[in-house]
Amino acid sequence: MLDNLRNFGRSWIAKILLGVLIIAVAGFGIPSVFLDLNANTVARVGDQNISVRDFDQVYRSQLNQFAAQTGMAPTAQQAVSYGLPNAAIARLANDASIEILARDLGLGASDQKLVELVRQDPSFASAMGLFDTGEFTNMLRNSGLTEAEYLNLQRRAASREQVGMVFNGAYVPQVALDIARSYDNDQRTIEYVELNPVLFEVTEEPSEEELTQFFEENQTRFRTVETRHVSLLPLTAEALAAGVEVTEEEIAAEYERTAGQYVSPERRTVHQLTLPDAEAAQAFAEGIEAGASFASVVSQTGMQTEVTELGTFAQGEITDAAVAQAAFGLEENGYAVIEGAEGQRAIWVSSIQEEGQAPLEDVRGELEQALRLEKAQDLLLTAYDEIEEARAAFLPIEDVAERYGLEAHDLALTADGAALAEIETLPQGSTQTIVDAVFAASADTRVTPAINLGSNRTVFFSVEEIEPARDQTLDEVRDEAIAAWQDLQTDMAMTRAAEDMVAAIDSGSDLFTVAAENGQTPQTSSPFTRNTASAGLDPQVAQAAFQGGEGHAGYVPTQDGGMVVFQVTQVTPASADATSQVAEAMETSFADLIFASFVEGLRQDLGVRINQEALNRVIGLQ
Repeated sequence: MLDNLRNFGRSWIAKILLGVLIIAVAGFGIPSVFLDLNANTVARVGDQNISVRDFDQVYRSQLNQFAAQTGMAPTAQQAVSYGLPNAAIARLANDASIEILARDLGLGASDQKLVELVRQDPSFASAMGLFDTGEFTNMLRNSGLTEAEYLNLQRRAASREQVGMVFNGAYVPQVALDIARSYDNDQRTIEYVELNPVLFEVTEEPSEEELTQFFEENQTRFRTVETRHVSLLPLTAEALAAGVEVTEEEIAAEYERTAGQYVSPERRTVHQLTLPDAEAAQAFAEGIEAGASFASVVSQTGMQTEVTELGTFAQGEITDAAVAQAAFGLEENGYAVIEGAEGQRAIWVSSIQEEGQAPLEDVRGELEQALRLEKAQDLLLTAYDEIEEARAAFLPIEDVAERYGLEAHDLALTADGAALAEIETLPQGSTQTIVDAVFAASADTRVTPAINLGSNRTVFFSVEEIEPARDQTLDEVRDEAIAAWQDLQTDMAMTRAAEDMVAAIDSGSDLFTVAAENGQTPQTSSPFTRNTASAGLDPQVAQAAFQGGEGHAGYVPTQDGGMVVFQVTQVTPASADATSQVAEAMETSFADLIFASFVEGLRQDLGVRINQEALNRVIGLQ
């Protein structure tokens, strides 16, 4: 048999089959083995790689920006859920797509031009405004770049900028601007009546058959949500501070150490009188020279009722520099005449509160809280270690919590996190993080991972019981189901009345006649646009009025549970010179939008391959 196989291997048929196999391997096996993305490449766009280093720089920048905006440093899992890694790849993929196009078009900047751009960069200028080699070298050192790498970055940026300049002349078609102007400034005037649900209220109870049918059709309305009974122990400086003791001696010592922070500045009560003419100004100038009081000059000119008290201010609190300079250059009860935007003014200082030291009693609470927080910060790590040791030994953490004055909270927590609102020591914005951790925990886990909220803020928790979501029986929610059935019947009755009124208007009647037949009195709105409804008009009614022209009728449920039936009585088109925020925004951003769409198309045509293993390693998922 082996001899037969050897003979077959020498035949032309076997050679053809072997050739086909080689081609198949070359076409399908080789790229996945030899041409795949290497460990230093996060993604590839067309034939251009996105390196781990480039991705890490952009990704870290986005993490820092996120932390600055939210006050929270996200974990790797949180960063993925917020889409930060994908955003970094998209940004780099867009740049790579533009650079590939620029390369194909032969765009770019010469070495001489790059040198010129670097020398003109104000970031590298000396005090004399000239290029400083030392500044340039320091920048390269701080950023970890060589001169060649920096120039290459600038060359790539220049090529991208040249591609973007193609779209600088793009403009919005006039018809689009006219539509935007019309959308913003067209006006409607309507007549309308408000149907009150009280007039259609259904009070009779449904039969058992009706109630059962309603309950079965609306079973999801009476379904419970998953509820987790948990014990939460927040460990923050604020929580620890509540149990920290501060002595009177410590408060007094801190007051002495920081006394300079509690000096109240000189404050003056300032009045102003606008002088109507040169004659009045002359009267006050003469009064100043003669040493006459402000009150006597005011009485002489008959301007008692026109004196305005600006308030009591420190010098830095007065925004008008001329008033501040004049007021703090006067003695008590002194006055001066100064120039103003609308003419001359008389400035009078009626009283002066001298600069002074705030007494200890006035700042005791602030000092005590600061000392409590300072001590709490020192206790954080110790308390954290003791709580973790107690948890690892399966001991109750309440004993540790009590020793530090911490409070454990027993809550029935649902996915909306509403129950967390009652815990004052939780940092703002932490609700979703806590809910995610609690609902990810297993009921049989004896020691659940602590929740890190950043900035030395931690929440320990244990899941005591889980109530799964379930369908309730009719007997459990009978009263609630009856009330829901009655509300539905009320809404249906009110809707039928509104439909009948609109049908009558569509048949040729008018709202005034139809309203009178139904015992209603119509109201007339003032003219309104889509964006600015008249006073008291529901925004949904205003939007519905623009669904048709003059004579158009309709009905709209309102936010308070009522119903508005309306008819458009007047249409006022936008004037040709009306301003439009939509049109202005379109003109401002049109070129950028076109360019962004163009780049998106480039990226899709070139394709993006992602090295998931390298990506996970950089963002910390491995």
